[in-house]
Amino acid sequence: MYDPPVRIAVLMPAYNEAGRLLDTLTELCRDRGDAEICVFLVDDGSTPPLARDELRAAAGAMPIVLARHAVNLGQGAAIETARQLALRPRFSLHNAPFDAFVTMDSDGQHRPCDVLALARAIADGADVALGNRFAGGSNVPLSRRLLLAFARSFERVTTGLALSDAHNGLRAFSARAITRMHLTHNRMAHATEFTQQISRASRNGERLGVIEVPVSVRYTDASRAKGQKASGAVAIVVDLFHGFLFGKGSP
Repeated sequence: MYDPPVRIAVLMPAYNEAGRLLDTLTELCRDRGDAEICVFLVDDGSTPPLARDELRAAAGAMPIVLARHAVNLGQGAAIETARQLALRPRFSLHNAPFDAFVTMDSDGQHRPCDVLALARAIADGADVALGNRFAGGSNVPLSRRLLLAFARSFERVTTGLALSDAHNGLRAFSARAITRMHLTHNRMAHATEFTQQISRASRNGERLGVIEVPVSVRYTDASRAKGQKASGAVAIVVDLFHGFLFGKGSP
């Protein structure tokens, strides 16, 4: 328990999630404990657009700031929109700053208790808390384990950060850290861009305290069909190499 309660800005991209998003909001509101949470939800060109009344009903007493992209731009762009909104003083809770900024997927992969664990790590002094699915109870398929092993090696070489997990959508940042995270990759390569910017801040003399926190990612048939397939690595690699070739997001 924290006194006062931890104030959390949840940065949540959503694209054609329908019922999964509503279930995610209901679960987050129900299991938020004594934390004060505001969800910055970005509808990334869903067809049809997300219904505001349904979202509010699912979230209950938990406030939501809803933004819409006219067309689908990608998860990185949606998180960047949410990040910029969460930093605006007009959207703070009770005119007080947020203690932690947490990225969370909208499709039911991530558990509210893990969101709280990451936020508490920030409240306890970390600048960046990254979810580690291998230390939690995740049922990671073998194909995904192999892909993530490659991603860990790639990020270690390109960023110098030796992480146990890579491309985990559960991350938390302090106010100091989130202002240094400016995403330019619109699609899935934004995950590596986060680690690049953490590494760059350290080299510029603004060392950020980074820890990893055990989390459980829920793999289901629906989530794998939408975005957890190993074939999604092709798009990530193309985005990353495009960034390196044109100097976008290089470490």
